[in-house]
Amino acid sequence: MTGSGAMLPMAFPAGGATPPRATPSWHRSRGAGSPRPQPLDRGGTRLARRGRWFVLAGLIAAGAWSLTAAEPSPKPRGLWFWSKPGSPYGSVNVLGNPAREDEALASFARWNVRRLYGSYGALPVEAPERVAAWNRRLHEAGVRSLTLFSDGGALSGSGRERFLREVEERVLAFNAARTDPRERFDGIALDVEPHALPVWKTTTGEGRRALMEEFVAMCGALRARLDARGGRDLPLSAALAYWLDRLPPDGRVAWQTAADRDDWFARLGKSVPVISLMAYERSAPAAILDAVAWERAHFSGRVITALRARMGVEWQTLSDLARVLPEVEATSTDGVDLENYELLRRAEQPDRSG
Repeated sequence: MTGSGAMLPMAFPAGGATPPRATPSWHRSRGAGSPRPQPLDRGGTRLARRGRWFVLAGLIAAGAWSLTAAEPSPKPRGLWFWSKPGSPYGSVNVLGNPAREDEALASFARWNVRRLYGSYGALPVEAPERVAAWNRRLHEAGVRSLTLFSDGGALSGSGRERFLREVEERVLAFNAARTDPRERFDGIALDVEPHALPVWKTTTGEGRRALMEEFVAMCGALRARLDARGGRDLPLSAALAYWLDRLPPDGRVAWQTAADRDDWFARLGKSVPVISLMAYERSAPAAILDAVAWERAHFSGRVITALRARMGVEWQTLSDLARVLPEVEATSTDGVDLENYELLRRAEQPDRSG
């Protein structure tokens, strides 16, 4: 995918105002062979100069002029968009609300979001026209729509079959019913985290290794179900914690050997060509890049660095996050994945606590 050229959010003023845009292309130095401006006739010179100053003043006032070099355009980014019924920023409360949809699309443009991982619950079954209209708006804005699943029950045998049926109903059947391709989902994103299960904290290292095996089995079963039921064109992506690759005694998963770990990632790559590596609780670019280094060097597919937009934990302000993004993204063809829409929107709001 290629970026849209949207401007990277930089130093956010109070209240989350939109950051300055890049220097207009017509202000940059002319290349070789570019035509020189034609001289004005004497009678129009003073008026033309005065007009140019009015235009210049308007550009400065609008925040569209920069006396410094243009900032580099950000790379295409991803964003998690959770259902969150209790939040005004939850997908179930955004879809079908024109004002909230407009706000969401404006936020996506500010952050150059080109991959949306949307958790919609049962809406594709209960309100398919609403979801279809949202997908159409996303595609018209240049955003790919991947539907998001996060049910940890899919890591068990009985829960897995229920999960696969939900995918058939909420993705395959939904897509098949749409005649306009802009209304369909483009893929499936998984945020099924074995380490988020209660058993992860109480089991042994061998038990955690078994859960990792269930994870790769779930991904393989999903890929097989999609291929068998008309979803061969739907790619999969999965979110993973950055520390799962650690070998004992540093890691909590009882990988038998480095070869055992490497084989697990190789088998995962056969069904999941893209992983979002969650390098959370880190704010220094060097530490973030160090967290994702092993997967970048060894995973057969694409590795996208994921950062969390939680103020007061990784970052004090959105400006802190914005300053880190170009350095992290400079090492990859992909922009980062951001967790999540609600965190971004709340961070952009002025402090109303007083």
